[in-house]
Amino acid sequence: MNSTEHDMAAVFARLDAISSQLEFLVERQRKQQEMLEIFTPILRDVMTVATERFGDAEKKGWFAFGRELYGVTERIVEGFSPADVRQLGDAVVGILETVRAMTQPEVLQIANETATVLQKSDDVEPIGIVGMVRATRDENVQKGMALMMDVMRQVGRAAQAVTAAKERSPSAQRKAKLSEALGPKRSRNVLGVERTIAPKRMEARVAAVAAPKPIEAAPSGPACATPSNKPAVTAAVIDGVAFTAEGHLVDPKQWTPELGAKLAAAQGVAMTEAHWAIVRFARADFESSGVAPNIRRMTQGASVQTKDLYALFPKAPARTIAKIAGIPKPAGCL
Repeated sequence: MNSTEHDMAAVFARLDAISSQLEFLVERQRKQQEMLEIFTPILRDVMTVATERFGDAEKKGWFAFGRELYGVTERIVEGFSPADVRQLGDAVVGILETVRAMTQPEVLQIANETATVLQKSDDVEPIGIVGMVRATRDENVQKGMALMMDVMRQVGRAAQAVTAAKERSPSAQRKAKLSEALGPKRSRNVLGVERTIAPKRMEARVAAVAAPKPIEAAPSGPACATPSNKPAVTAAVIDGVAFTAEGHLVDPKQWTPELGAKLAAAQGVAMTEAHWAIVRFARADFESSGVAPNIRRMTQGASVQTKDLYALFPKAPARTIAKIAGIPKPAGCL
């Protein structure tokens, strides 16, 4: 075979290979066309269903909700740092435990019963102080009050923790440094609020109150108004001691210092020697005159100022002192 025949044989071989490749491509194109013809109706149906679903979602507000949710997410990202997110992640377990405790069947039952009571609030008859005192004899009421006090104690502890955390914050520290640099602000007198007495002056006045003083005779005029001659009516008896509806002893002779301490604790007063000096004066003045002293009588007889009485007994001094001293309410006092 000469060179010409050899070249022709190579050309024919190449043509055969190209022809084979063309046949493969034609067959592949044919199969693709058949597949397209098969899936075109299916894709058309899919697009129709998808369009209808997207239309329903648009009508229901899914896309609007998504846009708002994206806005919320954006604000969260802008307002919180990664450290805040990590702290939230650390607290998730505690949050879930709290939710689980709040969703226990017995807790939900109590919440349901409480809601039922609130719904029937129009049928509940109002009660006064006497009714409240009588209600405290019920063990369920006592347990409920103890539970409420415990809850309030926990809330107070949590509030103190939050306050301490705020005081440790950088902004609070900057404010403290600024206040220290500017010095104390000048106080303003507010109507109805007693001025704060300086510590040294207060100590001197308390010492003066605590010092024993001779009891002066009661003035001939009335204390607040003309005292009533009606006998005190017993509203409740607690531990063998009779009380009026306003919380005063029916019989002042039943008073003892131990009872006075309990009555002071009930009034939220932490008794000191200065407090006891005022109480002893009130009892001695009542025993000598038969009339419970009012604020003016106590300032005159015990040589104290009105602001000192309010510092020792902030809430209704005359009434509070009378209750602790076991004597009747000063006449004319509200």
